[in-house]
Amino acid sequence: MGRSFYRMTSQTAVEDFKSGLPFYHPPSDTYFDIFERSGKYFQRRWQKGFDGRETNVDEKQIDFVLGSGNHGRTYLHLTPRGTLQQLPLGWYSEKGGYWGMNPGYDKADYGGSTRLIHYECMFCHNGYPRIPQGHAEAGAEAQYAEPLPEGIDCQRCHGPGWQHVETARRTGATPEQIRAAIVNPARLSPEREIEVCLQCHLETTSRLLPHAMQRFDRGPFSYIPGQPLAAFRLSFDMAPGKNTEFQVVHAGYRLRESQCFLKSAGELRCTTCHDPHNISRGDAATAHYNAVCQNCHHVTPQTRAEHTADANCVMCHMPRRRTDDAVHIVMTDHRIVPTPPSGNLLAEKAEAQESLATSYRGEVVPYYPGKLPSTADSLYRALAQVTDRSNLTAGLAQLATLIERFHPAQPKFYGGLGEGYLAAGNSAKAIASLEEAARRGPSSEIIQLELGSALMESKQWSRAETLFRAAVKLKPDDGTAWGFLGWVLWQQNKAAEARTDLERGIALDPDAAGVHNNLASLLMGTGDVPGAEKEFRTAIAIDPGVAEWRSNLAMVLVVRGQLPEALYQFEQSIRLDPASAAARLNYARVLANTSDFGGAEQQAKAALALSPKLGPAHELLGSVLSAKGDSAGAIRELNTALTIDPGSVRAHYELGAALAQTGDSAGAVQHFRMAAEGTDLNIRAAAIEMLHRLGQR
Repeated sequence: MGRSFYRMTSQTAVEDFKSGLPFYHPPSDTYFDIFERSGKYFQRRWQKGFDGRETNVDEKQIDFVLGSGNHGRTYLHLTPRGTLQQLPLGWYSEKGGYWGMNPGYDKADYGGSTRLIHYECMFCHNGYPRIPQGHAEAGAEAQYAEPLPEGIDCQRCHGPGWQHVETARRTGATPEQIRAAIVNPARLSPEREIEVCLQCHLETTSRLLPHAMQRFDRGPFSYIPGQPLAAFRLSFDMAPGKNTEFQVVHAGYRLRESQCFLKSAGELRCTTCHDPHNISRGDAATAHYNAVCQNCHHVTPQTRAEHTADANCVMCHMPRRRTDDAVHIVMTDHRIVPTPPSGNLLAEKAEAQESLATSYRGEVVPYYPGKLPSTADSLYRALAQVTDRSNLTAGLAQLATLIERFHPAQPKFYGGLGEGYLAAGNSAKAIASLEEAARRGPSSEIIQLELGSALMESKQWSRAETLFRAAVKLKPDDGTAWGFLGWVLWQQNKAAEARTDLERGIALDPDAAGVHNNLASLLMGTGDVPGAEKEFRTAIAIDPGVAEWRSNLAMVLVVRGQLPEALYQFEQSIRLDPASAAARLNYARVLANTSDFGGAEQQAKAALALSPKLGPAHELLGSVLSAKGDSAGAIRELNTALTIDPGSVRAHYELGAALAQTGDSAGAVQHFRMAAEGTDLNIRAAAIEMLHRLGQR
């Protein structure tokens, strides 16, 4: 635990930086390297562009390491504004040491090198840090003030030490007074003692659920050993029988499932086997653990043949297994079983990719404590149902009913209800709940942003602007808030002010890829095509896995005449998100304009397979089929397009042209006349020309 967090230096480095690097990650088509320069370490990532040259290069200094190295090491970058970013490539100790992606990064669209280390992560991996004023609220960006602690310290188990030190310094203080001035877990009740360990070693699941909820009136680092853990947070689990995975932070969870624990009436605790101040290894550890087991289980070779004199109880009854959530890590399973599970417990496995579509759906049940301490705590239980959408419909009804019953003063319950309604697609109720949250928490920038985002989603731009202005007034250094404000101003055609605020957001947080993308859209809309290209490229360099941004860049490159790379970016966009009908349609348009009618037809049909009522795709496919000489197919698609959008002058023109090809002059004239009445000057001129040719003008 004392080696759980530390600065990256040549003295703390254990990896072989010459072996296995550069590291190539096929799903994201990305390369990584880690190297030392002038006594500092860096992680660099890049891709190869359409021309084979390096592109989307990102290089960040490794400031800290998270993890002792017993299982792995995760590299962290400290940003100028005090946030910690987890870098994608990690090191694992298995097999003598090797490189691999950190959990959650082993996919094509991982989120770049900007994933934040939240307070919940820091809570268990380090001593308590200092955090800037205004950043303790639930949902606030996790920021840290230097110097950061390096490793879990004594106070994590013994509580604040200042009173203990002062008492020891006081003349005449007795040993009893000195001891009473510090928490000694051994003197706590069995329940309070094990909670000293469970504060970090109890996580029901790392999947979307949520596994725990910190009480809204508690700060992120306010737990003190000896306090009831339930006074700080409530833990939740899936319905009985649904949580079957073995995960990294499952020691406490799995131990509490063991019959040895359940039948011990609180006597079996973490400290029964583990001395928190010393670590036993090798033969000494085996002998120690065997002795603990034999306190209750008096087995000999005479009673069971497999129990030889040198038997290892833990090896059979608490076997080492590969975890399901961090697939490069092998750990001891703390669920004590009569016989080892079947199969190869160390077999390599692929990382499961969780999404809202594949995550748990069902009731979220209280786990620790199993019975909620008070009736009012049912609000937390109801909120847990909706937070990750695990039990959204039932949870919304429960939470709304309980809020109406208790009228809690804490605004976060109303905010959670609003976010739940948003997830359910009920914007009106969402906004009403978030407005109540804002009324009860007028000084909360987080709530202002939540309400502003809900208004933005429902296209209430002016009202959203008011909320975002309130947010930046509350926290002027929040780049995200400035980015939101800039975007809603742009939606109201306030281009100059919008650009200023978007640029301010980027200045405050240069890694805000979404703000770069929004600025690029504004620049494109105001005619600054080179500026738009620059910002789109910056957004993609920060987060190369966003398909929409690749498509956006492709459209800019088409305008700039850089067709080969435009086609490449369209292909990358579709590789990242094959289900994007919009990207496929835009790609089809560009292919059609280059007379690649076969490719255009393929992409247009793919877009329609994803979105059968996408009128412009039917329209484009019709024009492509017409160009290929398939008049019947063209007429069919163009009629479908006009059924979806009868006012499409382009579809009228293309249908007129297709009908003219078949000799149906009367039908062609009808549609050319419709096209000639439109506001698109180019189509109007072309339609009038065709009418002249057909003798109708």
